[in-house]
Amino acid sequence: EIEAVKGPPVMNNEERLAMVESVKWVDEVITDAPYEITEGFMTELFEKHHIDVIVHGDDPCLLPDGTDAYAAAKRVGRFVTIKRTEGVSTTDLVGRMLMCVRGRDHPQQTAHMLNFCA
Repeated sequence: EIEAVKGPPVMNNEERLAMVESVKWVDEVITDAPYEITEGFMTELFEKHHIDVIVHGDDPCLLPDGTDAYAAAKRVGRFVTIKRTEGVSTTDLVGRMLMCVRGRDHPQQTAHMLNFCA
């Protein structure tokens, strides 16, 4: 579901799970969560998992039809927005990785690029 909206992931599910579980503030990881937070899934989150709020960065999170993926949570007042960290995004990270891989094939790469990819 997420691939249709954001493209293929950089890490597989096992890698993503390990990364998120390693964060000290994470109590539980819910796998196979839908991209759109529906009323039904929201009920499961609040009743089964005892989640208080749904949190997402301040970047838009739109479904393929252009509607807000978090509209239901916002309607019931259980959505919290956090400021996105500038320069930290999947798009930026993938771009940096591609520059590093491509740079290995070009010996004339600058010292800055070599430091960037170290």
